[in-house]
Amino acid sequence: MIIAKVVGTVVATVKDAGFEGKKLVVVHAQVIKEGKLVPGNTMIVANDDLGAGEGDLVAVSQGSSARMAPSMKGTATDAVVVALIDQIDAHGAIVFRKD
Repeated sequence: MIIAKVVGTVVATVKDAGFEGKKLVVVHAQVIKEGKLVPGNTMIVANDDLGAGEGDLVAVSQGSSARMAPSMKGTATDAVVVALIDQIDAHGAIVFRKD
């Protein structure tokens, strides 16, 4: 899994039937550097059934594990939001806490 920040949404009127009714979000991977979360180099599109909004910090599952999420059965997906993050503790300190 990766930690990522939701930076946008994707609108696609023509798509595979498995994506009907599914929300797609653009997420920017985050890394912990010097005790702070900072943007990494990776941005991906992920399925989101949890209702994440722009600016939310999320956990994203990728690869074959993404298709194991109950709402993704039979969907050709490579990334899915699996959690909305409230707090991250690392290296003995709070790195992130949702306001």
